[in-house]
Amino acid sequence: MGESRPVVREIIKISDPERMKALAHPARMAVFDHLALRRTQGHDGATATEIAEVAGMTPSAMSYHLRTLAKAGFIEEAPSRGDARERLWRLGIHSFSISADPDASESDRAIERTMGEAFREQQDRSYRRWMEGRFDVDPKLREASMTQQGHLRLTQEEAAEFSRRYQELEQEYVDRTIERIDQGTDAEDGTVVFHVLFRFFPRI
Repeated sequence: MGESRPVVREIIKISDPERMKALAHPARMAVFDHLALRRTQGHDGATATEIAEVAGMTPSAMSYHLRTLAKAGFIEEAPSRGDARERLWRLGIHSFSISADPDASESDRAIERTMGEAFREQQDRSYRRWMEGRFDVDPKLREASMTQQGHLRLTQEEAAEFSRRYQELEQEYVDRTIERIDQGTDAEDGTVVFHVLFRFFPRI
């Protein structure tokens, strides 16, 4: 249902309802999104205080959400930046999909629907920020951005091919992102972090 793919090849499928519920909270989704963004920007890890500021919470309240995410395996402790008093957190998994098993109970399916809605709301917030501020950025960035909606009449085989070709194209640019992170390049290299959202589903 929902999916986050910052900069990694393997997609981990999460169908365990307890793990789904661990992420089903606006503050925890904000944590994951912030750490994924920092990873994309070449920064591996952030403190509870730094993350709390982004989520608009106190560090003590944020610590509870961080422990919950860590217990579910979404985040983990990162190597220290040199100050032993600092506790850094980073992503534990980088790419995952949320999907209930085919024979899942109705309650587990409800959790998947809740997660799907949480992802949609998060994506909508990011898109609203872009729409509100798009005229304040370089015009070339506006021209490179796009939003598209349409309808395609496809066979199942064609739909599978469409998905595969999109994933191959995306992976090409994911690999470039990974390479830049591994090389330790920063924002001065002329790159900009783009949000990617792709929805492809049959009309029912």
